[in-house]
Amino acid sequence: MKKTSLWFWFFIVAFMIFLIAPGQTVRASDDDIITIGYSGPLSGGAAKFGLNIQWGLELAADEINALGGASVGGKKYKVRVVSMDDRFQAALTVNNAKRLVQKEGAKMVYNPNSGAIFALMAINEKEKFIIGAYTTTQAVVTSGNKLLFKGPLPMQAYVHAFTEKAWAHGWRTCAMMPDAYEYGKIWSGIFQKAWQAKGGTITTNIPVDFMKTTDYYPLLTKALATKPDVLLLGSSSEPDAIQIRQARELGYKGGFILIERGKLDEIQVFVDNMETLNGCIGSTPLGMTPREHVKKFAEKFHKKYGADKPLATELGISYANALIYVGAMVVAGTTTDVYKIINAMLNKTKDVLALPFVKNNDPYGYTGAFPNGALKAKTFGIEVANGKYTKSFVIDTPDAIYTAKE
Repeated sequence: MKKTSLWFWFFIVAFMIFLIAPGQTVRASDDDIITIGYSGPLSGGAAKFGLNIQWGLELAADEINALGGASVGGKKYKVRVVSMDDRFQAALTVNNAKRLVQKEGAKMVYNPNSGAIFALMAINEKEKFIIGAYTTTQAVVTSGNKLLFKGPLPMQAYVHAFTEKAWAHGWRTCAMMPDAYEYGKIWSGIFQKAWQAKGGTITTNIPVDFMKTTDYYPLLTKALATKPDVLLLGSSSEPDAIQIRQARELGYKGGFILIERGKLDEIQVFVDNMETLNGCIGSTPLGMTPREHVKKFAEKFHKKYGADKPLATELGISYANALIYVGAMVVAGTTTDVYKIINAMLNKTKDVLALPFVKNNDPYGYTGAFPNGALKAKTFGIEVANGKYTKSFVIDTPDAIYTAKE
């Protein structure tokens, strides 16, 4: 009996050693870890978009942890990402955020849905957590929230650049099919004003609930009946691809303006050939931009998630944003005081961007920040003609556009 008891305890001890062995996923104590919270669409029509953002955050955590962690106030911290699915529903986002902050210890919650971000802005200052806003919606940084930063560029920059390119093609009539959510409403509203200010005509506006719709033929039939020169599409990469393909099947020969959430390299995967995408105007795929560190980032991404995965722009933005967030903790000297962290990010940005793990890895090329929470970078647009991508063009983003009211 005694021998059996000894063997029993031997196996118990061996099992516990196995659980905490290097390479196992374990949770460190709250004193030793920085938690990045993420609430995003991990199911439904925007799942690919949401997963890309999650992967970018995870790669940033991997990068910092491979260096032994982040040194904050003389102490080393490992980084982890805790993700929750919100299916693009603001109510779920708020519930997720409360759990991430109260149960998981996150001091920042990252989210890519402008409607949900507005909902989070109603509680984050009281709950004392930072919002990492993945949105081009300018209103999130002009409302006075003091615990928020925004990674992507303002949508006004994309609207202006894409309108100019469409106008150069001689397109004067546009049928809008934006997403049916807050983001699509704001984007299409700004676009409509810009288009009409140039003398163009909006032939129809048909919001698309891409989280529930898979057959777009009825909506496209209505839009194409108005004889537009160009369609404005604004769902996400896979739904946009389906709409483009079905529009071609219905005989449409015109162009497409893609709200920047739709990525041409991802859309390309879902169509038969590049000729289907002729006349598309959109943001340049990350891998085709002339930014430093893109190649290195691509190698890391493909090694972990597969060589067949497109290098989507949201990967690079969320990755860089997570590096900058942790860098702000380093500069602030705290992992818990959210006001000192956001102050370091927005007012000591040069120090944050100069940190080696930020400076040597950022694939999006951030150059600064504004007190309202907007991070500054240069981005690019591209077109498809004759079955090929054209040369990228710079999307003009003067400083005034980062602080302008919508």
